[in-house]
Amino acid sequence: MVKKYWANISFIFSATAVLSYFFFVAIAFSQIKVVDADTIIFNNEKIRLYGIDAPETEQYCYVNEEDWPCGKLATEYLKNLLKGISIPSLHCKISSKDRYGRSIGVCYIGDKNINRNLVENGWALAYREYSKDYILSEKLASKKNIGIWQGEFVEPWNWRRGVRFKEAKKNGCKIKGNISSSGEQIYHLPNSKNYLKTKISTLKGERWFCSEKEAQASGWRKSKN
Repeated sequence: MVKKYWANISFIFSATAVLSYFFFVAIAFSQIKVVDADTIIFNNEKIRLYGIDAPETEQYCYVNEEDWPCGKLATEYLKNLLKGISIPSLHCKISSKDRYGRSIGVCYIGDKNINRNLVENGWALAYREYSKDYILSEKLASKKNIGIWQGEFVEPWNWRRGVRFKEAKKNGCKIKGNISSSGEQIYHLPNSKNYLKTKISTLKGERWFCSEKEAQASGWRKSKN
């Protein structure tokens, strides 16, 4: 009789633990919402991830000249990263507010830096205008041709200004960002000696720039000839 009693008690505690776990995860889901690949809502606070810029949800990139919904895929990547995590494992270090009233911060799952993870996996770029923290992570992603680096794209900050890939060259984005055999990032102006010989392969992390200022801010140097 005693054994049966303890067995019943054990079953009740086990069932309660399981129900509590699923209830806790459900609560966690309701308190974490992904707005896009660089913005989340956590405990009713909208947080813009510091130092990175990801494709807008409606933004398209191009692979072999075919439309590719990189914005939606970047957003889905962040959703999957946060899927099923518990509230205590997610924490954000808020540094300031932006002009839209969003909190600016670095968020972590345990000790994993979410901001860095997005850049390392090619789903966001280092936002050099505001931070130099993730430049190395971006370079690693571009060399691996992962995330948006597997195709061609307009940088999110330029995309928000209305620049589109098919129009980029027509709108003056004619500066070629080439990576040398030694890995050095060099940009070539249309009047430079080797401009016509220089081919751009976005699969290798090479890219087009709209201005010298943009190229230099991204860490590329001017060609010597």
